[in-house]
Amino acid sequence: MAEKKVLILFGPTACGKSATAIKISKNIQSNIINADSIQVYKDLRILTSRPSEIDEKKVAHKLYGIIDGKNNCSVATWLELVTKEIKNCWSQEKLPILVGGTGMYLKSLMQGISDIPEVPKSIKLETEEDFKKNGVEYLYNQLVELNQETKVTKQDTQRVMRALNVIKSTGKSIEEWQMENKKVFKEDNFEVFVPQFNRNELYKRSEHRFDAMLANGAVQEVRNLLDQNLDSKQSIMKAIGVREIKRYLNNEISKQDCINLSKKNTRNYIKRQLTWIRGNNISSNIDIKKYI
Repeated sequence: MAEKKVLILFGPTACGKSATAIKISKNIQSNIINADSIQVYKDLRILTSRPSEIDEKKVAHKLYGIIDGKNNCSVATWLELVTKEIKNCWSQEKLPILVGGTGMYLKSLMQGISDIPEVPKSIKLETEEDFKKNGVEYLYNQLVELNQETKVTKQDTQRVMRALNVIKSTGKSIEEWQMENKKVFKEDNFEVFVPQFNRNELYKRSEHRFDAMLANGAVQEVRNLLDQNLDSKQSIMKAIGVREIKRYLNNEISKQDCINLSKKNTRNYIKRQLTWIRGNNISSNIDIKKYI
């Protein structure tokens, strides 16, 4: 008996994943399911390029704009939600089409996730204080002392802090926990398509898209978000464009500087996404023409 399939459209921002999903949905009974860690939040439809209301009426979209910005959506939370959506699609004999570029979401779905215990708040606070006082290199050196075989690089501050917190609180490294990952799906369930674009072309597409965001009301959207007085540590507050537009609204930078900085940070994000894709050997395993 053939394995049921999950189609994953994965790639960097502005590579046309959502448009491809809409095309496929015209030919096949399907639901489009979000695999982007910022598009899960309600508050930023424009700035995060969530599907339009028109597109959402054409085909069912799941896990878009479902989380309030005052809450964070962890990888474990998303994995639980997406597992339900995939199984629901299969029960209706629909194709689940996952669309996104968040590497940790994809990794958790395809490789499983480990039951790492919650890190005590006291350890998190200690690590944050050490980071503020001494910087990431100090934390990285601590991590290496505890785990000489760590695969985390000191360029990735968040992962350094996470890895250090885990080993300090559990006595086991992130890598040891990951060896105990629990998989929900089989490898044969997944069909992956990664759109191929020249990096400079992606940069141009992302810059045009940001111009469109501004024209469609991104500044007012951020103003509404800031009115909620959310903690700057909330995931939604880290979306590209939020901090830049906030600085513009506070008269710290000009509008043009805001635009230039947002576009620069988007280019840097695309570069990180492409590096992650290469580093994790993510590539297409199907010819997408079979669906279009």
